[in-house]
Formats: sequence, C-alpha cells, structure tokens
Amino acid sequence: MANLKRLIILTVFLVSHPLIIRADLLPANGAETAANFAEISVLKDRVRVALEIDLGDVHGFLAKAPQDEGPASNFSERTGKAFEVLADGAELVPQTVQLEVRPRKPRVTAFRPSYGLTRQDGRSAQVVYVVLDYPFDHKPAEITFKPPLTSDGIPTAAIGVIFDHLGVAVTDYRYLSRSEVFYPNWNDPWYSRFENPNLTRHHKSALMSFVSVEPREVRHEVIFRLRDLEGWLDLKLGDETLLDANAMAKVKRQAIDLFSHSNPLTIDGSVALPSLAKVEQLSVGVEGLKVLGSPSEANRVTAILGIVLSYPRDALPKNVSLKWDLFTKETDTVPVQITDPAGAVPGQVTRDAPDITWKNYILKWSDPKTQPVMVATSRVVMVPGLSFGLGVVAMFLAALAWRNRSGQWQGWAVGALSICLASGALRTMTVEVTFPTKTLPDTATAVDVTEAIVSNLAIARLETQSPQMSKALSRFVTVEGLKDVEMETRRGLSVTLPSGATAQIESTDGLVVERIEHTADGSNRILARWNALVTGGHWGHMHRRNVSYRALLDVEHDTDAWFLSGLTILEARIDPQPLSVGGNS
Repeated sequence: MANLKRLIILTVFLVSHPLIIRADLLPANGAETAANFAEISVLKDRVRVALEIDLGDVHGFLAKAPQDEGPASNFSERTGKAFEVLADGAELVPQTVQLEVRPRKPRVTAFRPSYGLTRQDGRSAQVVYVVLDYPFDHKPAEITFKPPLTSDGIPTAAIGVIFDHLGVAVTDYRYLSRSEVFYPNWNDPWYSRFENPNLTRHHKSALMSFVSVEPREVRHEVIFRLRDLEGWLDLKLGDETLLDANAMAKVKRQAIDLFSHSNPLTIDGSVALPSLAKVEQLSVGVEGLKVLGSPSEANRVTAILGIVLSYPRDALPKNVSLKWDLFTKETDTVPVQITDPAGAVPGQVTRDAPDITWKNYILKWSDPKTQPVMVATSRVVMVPGLSFGLGVVAMFLAALAWRNRSGQWQGWAVGALSICLASGALRTMTVEVTFPTKTLPDTATAVDVTEAIVSNLAIARLETQSPQMSKALSRFVTVEGLKDVEMETRRGLSVTLPSGATAQIESTDGLVVERIEHTADGSNRILARWNALVTGGHWGHMHRRNVSYRALLDVEHDTDAWFLSGLTILEARIDPQPLSVGGNS
C-alpha cells in the first residue's frame, strides 16, 4: 500500500512537470555515482535489467504511450521501458517484474580527489526501482542495449551500468551513453565481450600471474578458473555443476599439488620450491578481487581460484626468473606482473616465449634490520654547589679551632661559624648533577623508547620464518621474554586485509604514552597507543589501511640499552575506509 501511494504521488508529479531533455557530460570513470543506474544480467533465456531511476529523470525512461491513450496513461506499465534490448536485431518485449520507490542503493566508489571529480550531490535520495525481463527463445549471437536517446542520439539522462553474463562480471562500473553491442560466449561466459573495448572489466584475462619480490619473501600468485584446472588435471568431478565445500577442498589440494611443481621459479640461479601454498576461492567484480572464504557451494562453470606460493628469503634476491608451462586452449598469452620495492612492472609470457626474468636494479637499498634501543636516561639532582663548598671550608676551620684550643681557637671558630651562616644564605645557588638510572624518568623518554621498540617490531614482523624473527627480536627483547613477545607479535600485529593477505607495517606515527608504571623489580610498564599504515595484497590487488594500536609494553634497562620483556596488544582497530581502491589499491 505504501509503494502504491508513492507511485500515485509520482504519477501526479510526472503529469504536473513537463518533459525536459538534457544531455550530460559523461566522465570516463565514477559511473557508480551516476544519477541513474542499471544492473544488467544476461541469463540463459532472458536479459534482466534492474533500473534505479532518479526522480528527476523518470520522464526520460517512459516508453511512448499508445496513440489512443493520453500522455498520463499507464505510468507504472511504461516506466523504464524506454530502455530497449534487441537480440540479433529483433526488439525484445520487456515485462515488468518489480516496481517501487525506494532509497538509492549505496555503491563502492572509486572517487579520489586527484581525479578532479566530485560526487553528484544533486541526486534524489530515493529512486524509482524497476526490474524488467526481456525474454528470448533462442541464444542470440549478439545483443544490443539501447538507453533512452533523443532523435539526435543524445542520452536523455546519465546512466551508470554494470553487466554480467551467466554470473560472470563482464564490466566494471561504466557509463551507457549510446547503443552498445554485446557478443555473448555461451560456451564460456568469461570470454563474452562488448564491441566497444571501453566496456570491460579490470581483470580481463582468465589466467593471470603475479610475482612479488620482497625483502624476506618471493611470492608467486596465480588467478585461474576451475574449468582451466580441469583442462590440466582430471579432477574426477563427474557431472555435478554445483560443488559442495568438501569437493572444493579436494580441488584446492589438487591445485596445490599441481602448482607446487609447475611454472618453475628460479631465484639467484637455483630452482626454488614453495615452503607454503594456499588456495582461495575468489570473485571478480566492481570491487576487484574478493576472497570468498569457504562458501557452501561453488559453480563449476564460473568458479575462480587464486593460489599463493611462498618462497621465504633472508634478503632481497639479485634475480628471479619464471618459466610458465600451464596454458589453456583459449589462452596462448598469460599476463605477468612483477612487483618489487620500487614498484610493479607488467609483462607477459606466451607459448613461444614462456620465460620472464626480474633483475635487482635497485641502487639505493637499505635492508631493514632491527637495532638495539639506545636511549640515554638519567636522573637530575639539583645540588647547592657553593653552599656545599663553603660547608667543607667551615668544617676545615672548625677542625683547626679544635686542634688549637690552647691558642687562638676563638678566631678559627668565629670564621667557621661565619662561613656556615654564609653557606646557608647561598643555598639557592644550585648545580645540576646527573645520575644514570634504570627507570624511565619522564614521558618524553618513554616516548623515545617506545617509538624505537615499535619501529623494531614492524621490521621484525617482515620475517616470514620463526628462526629469523627470533633473531630480529633478540636485538631488543630479553632472552626470558623472547618466546612470548614473538607469539604476541604474530598474534597482535597481524592484520588480514580484504585480499586475504597479511599486512606489512609500512610506517607508524602519532605515538602517545598514556601511562608509565615502575614495578618493584625495577622494570617499567608503558601503556601506549599509535597509528600504523599497513599494506598488503595478493593477485595484483593491493590494499592500504590505517590501523590504531593500543598496547602494554614491559621494558627494562641493561648495559646501556633498553629491552622489551613483555608485550600485550590490547587493541588493533582497522579503519575500514581504504586509502585507495582498484586493481592496485
């Protein structure tokens, strides 16, 4: 009933407002913030179009009224049907599945200030939501999508759009500003495409390789499809289309066995074998790659997988080479992206040239190492130096008076007394005297010690192997606390990003010491908080996040250095807002 009332109000609004044709400047990106939006799915027997129409643009989406009826007739029946779909040149007849007025759907935005674009604040908060089905009786070779246009071919409204074919994303956010021809691949929807090359998605290839060269690890990451894996292995899946979690777990194990011995990676002249491999089920869409975790079932036709092969290292290698040997019937070229501390470089391998090589050309490179925490600490005592000196002289004169009691002792005694009175009068004239101390004397010193420890923890967290991490921690952690600190570092400082990767701490700032406690055994307990910029990613999809930490640190002083004896991460709060978005975000 509420929706009916809204539609009645909408009808009155349309009748009372004249039709205004306007052309919008369509930017090359940011279509997710368009005033109108269409989610279009090409299914086995129909095209489904879900339209969100801005209240100010509804006129532009109305199909023409029959000649024998007035212009205000059947608004609900005509709404959205100015959007046309043709199959092999024949116009399809739309059927209204759903029609209502509802709030606008929020969408992930890729807007950044550097793009020079702003959000369209003039959009209506509510939209007319209409779902239209365009049935067809045979699988067409081409489908044409025609948005509402003027007689001159100018769009009546800005329409953001996203397409998928049989559940496989065909485009990222795009604008639909003219008639576009779509060529569906009914055997393999991954290869469905538009005639317009601008209507595409970020991950264009079904098979992609990513090599990451980092200070403590080389990783080889591959995106592939389940149907590609079936071309390389006999998975014995039978005729099932939907696979349950147990079947997918078996598929993942088979994928690890295959990739662990395929596409050999050579590091500094030696063929390397991965020490760790992990497979995740992925989806590819407007948000880029997304880890699905452990879904209850997977579609055998559309399932996408990603594998991460880890090769731990003690230092940045000098050269890395990859020999690719897994091609598919549809793909003779595999995109390969190699990333090192200097950035990412795209490349490719082919059947005729299956090798790709990386060399270390980084001239200014400082290998990250933990350092002893050398922060000088002392306690300052104000000593009345002149009074103290005069007191010594007075004691000397008093001693002379005592030894000369039979002679002129009175004079020596008067001198000693006078000097004592003078030293008392000059007691405010003091001298600073510093003494070494094993306790933190003030907050400023505690901040210096904590900053050095936090920086060391970030560097130690780079280590992927336990022996190397223990060695890195031993430079600033006590022997007694080494095991516990290592466990807490792995637990409390490990942040898993949306790509499934464990983040690395790029930088820290904003450290604040909230409280200092001096314990009975002479150590110090610091309650501190700080911010960290963390980065990490898999399969070419990088994420950067801000994380706020709060922790208790037990520190003690020994042989001119400060050591961490205990660590408790109380809080690790991740800012959900990405610092950048997209394929390399």
